[in-house]
Formats: sequence, C-alpha cells, structure tokens
Amino acid sequence: MRNDFLAGARGPLLADLAAGRLLLGFDYDGVLAPLVTAPDGRTMRPVTARLLREVARRYPVAVVSGRAFRDLSRLVPGPGLVRVGNHGFELGRAVAVPRRVLAQVAGWEAAVGRMLEGLPGWHVEHKRSTLSIHYGMGREWRRVERAVQAAGRALRGARLLPGKKVLNVIPASFPTKGDAVLRLLGRYRLDVALFLGDDRTDEDVFRIGEPTVVGVRVGPGVTAARWRLRSQEDVDQVLERLRVLRAPRRALRRALR
Repeated sequence: MRNDFLAGARGPLLADLAAGRLLLGFDYDGVLAPLVTAPDGRTMRPVTARLLREVARRYPVAVVSGRAFRDLSRLVPGPGLVRVGNHGFELGRAVAVPRRVLAQVAGWEAAVGRMLEGLPGWHVEHKRSTLSIHYGMGREWRRVERAVQAAGRALRGARLLPGKKVLNVIPASFPTKGDAVLRLLGRYRLDVALFLGDDRTDEDVFRIGEPTVVGVRVGPGVTAARWRLRSQEDVDQVLERLRVLRAPRRALRRALR
C-alpha cells in the first residue's frame, strides 16, 4: 500500500515525532473503535482502550469527534486526555448552545422530516448544536442518500459534512476539527499534531498539512493526508509503537486539566 504509515512508523518517522512537542489526535468512530451504523456507537476493544490510556500518560492526546461531548465522554472515559465534541465546537468540555442555534437546528430537523417523509431507512441524531442524518439501513440506501443530500442542500445557514452513510449538518459559523487541532497546539505550546481520521469530516485537519499536521487516513478513500493505514485494526499497532517510544510522564495529566 502506497504511503503505508505502519511501514513509516517502523523507521525514523514516528521516533522523530515522538521526540518532539507532539499532540496525538484521533477521530473516534472508525479509528479508535470499529465503525457501526447504530447512533450509540461502539465501545473500543479492550486492547485499544488500554493502549490509549497508556499513550495518554506519555503524550498530550485529543479525541476529536462529531459526537456530542457527553456522548464522547461515555465512550472515552478516564483522565489525561482532551475530548472535543461536535466537530470542534465543544473543546474539552460541554458547551451551552446559544438559543438561536437551538432554534436553527430544531428548524432543520423539522424541515428534514418533511423532506424525507415516506422514505425508509434513515433517522436523525439531534445533538442540540448539530444534526447527523444517518441512512444506509435498507436496500434502497443509495436513493435515500441522494434524498438526504438534497435535503441538506436546502437548509439555510448550514455547513454539510458528509461521512460514511451519514450527513452532518453544522451551523456555518461553527469551528471545524482543523480549527480545534490548531487551538490545542497553541493552548499546550506544541509544535506538531499526528492526527488519525477515517472520513470526510477529518479532511479539515488533513488539509492543514505538514509540518503542522501529519495526517493519517484510516481505510480507503480520497484524502489530503500524506499517510494511510489499511484498516481500523491497524490503529492498535500505532498506539503500541507510540507507547514504547516514550516513558510515562506524571506531570502530563495536570497539564491537560
């Protein structure tokens, strides 16, 4: 596989990154945990959860997800890492959503319901500040996908982020995952981020590019990331390599509070 990150990680690439002021960033679904269509998500494999805890004792770690902060906190428990919810809007904490945004998103949900009424195999995940329109649960999912995309384009003031059988609908004024990563680099005075993501919502991070962001696309698909992992299961090997490259630091948890 071209630009195989595991091959590069066995050489000096990952060792050089680990020797510097490095932020580790991960999407959750499809990266730290297997991708599923259920809105509640799937927990990490025990080995992944253990490795992530150990890596978080050695590096600043951020999990940057489209999930709401409270949902992400349930899926990624424990101290020593930063959780970023709603594609960058909730940076390390749950954020009160302005009333105008609540009204806007509620209006979008009602409009989507009207436009998609009668179509099978879709549902809306309402995250208060954003929507995720899930589809792909039936045989006619491609027809439903076209209808979902058309409905999204009809929503005023929305930024659309297509994912894997999901369309994320976000207020156009909200930050991106890329904005969140840049803010974390500045907040903790770090030089570079190694970011692993698996879908289009992560391309805002990848497009920042090196030397600020070393991007790793997990799985197939067109990407701005320089590197690629073949599958989600390969993430454990990256975590293990990062673990052995740096000794744990007790002060790190205090720095991330």
